[in-house]
Amino acid sequence: MVWIVATAGFAAGAWGFADFLAGILSRRLPVVTLLIWSKIAGAVLALIIVAARGVPCPADPRLLLAAIAGLLGLPSMGLLYRAMRDGSPAVVAPIAAVAALVPVGWGFAGGERFGLAGAAGVITALAGATLASWPIEGVPRAPIRPAAAWHALGAALCFGAYFVLLPAAGAVDPYWATAVACVTGGAGAVILALALRRRRAARVSLRAHLGPLTTAGVVGVLETLADASFVLAAGAGTLGLAAMLSSLYPAVTVLLNAYILRERLHIVHGCGVAAALLAIACLAG
Repeated sequence: MVWIVATAGFAAGAWGFADFLAGILSRRLPVVTLLIWSKIAGAVLALIIVAARGVPCPADPRLLLAAIAGLLGLPSMGLLYRAMRDGSPAVVAPIAAVAALVPVGWGFAGGERFGLAGAAGVITALAGATLASWPIEGVPRAPIRPAAAWHALGAALCFGAYFVLLPAAGAVDPYWATAVACVTGGAGAVILALALRRRRAARVSLRAHLGPLTTAGVVGVLETLADASFVLAAGAGTLGLAAMLSSLYPAVTVLLNAYILRERLHIVHGCGVAAALLAIACLAG
């Protein structure tokens, strides 16, 4: 159980920090540019990891599920970045976190069951995500535009499918499953870049935007590390438990926005973060 909490908790922290950085970058770079650079950086890291392990890629058709997950990662991240561009990351991230309901429901349908503490953790986590995203009148940027909300919900559906497909492929080899997903997403990003090469909105000056583009690469690295940690957590326990723990990343995003960007953390949002922490304790128990 400690291993599951550690790996899923790391995934939540990495995803939360990645979303925080992406929220900042989405206002400085075109969404397409941010998506392409982050996906390519994540794919490079994944290839380095599997090359360092020296284990050949298994010839197992279940890895095709990882490829499908990688393709789903493109629209999911694109929708998430667009939502963050039009709304506060501290509000968008929790809305997108309802993606955890998909793997939880999938695991329940497959026979997974939570104990009393686990059920309390699931309910508390959902309550925390709701409170953390609740719009408060007078709080800067807390309300979210309807378009951003729909984009965040679209990202949640894609992420939910991602959370189901990637662990299924991870049963073969978690590292290769992550690599296949990341490389597929990276290849899709390259194709997208070539298709949009004539669009001025998708092109930026490398010299003038070196800092933001480097940070976009960091976002991709964090996402790859989070993906691998999530797959390891799901392989060590149940899919629903790993998904719920990993989906607490909005608490990280909210706290980073509050303490680094000085966004006002309303008591309602603070209760949402506290509920997320309580959920971790319940699920870990």
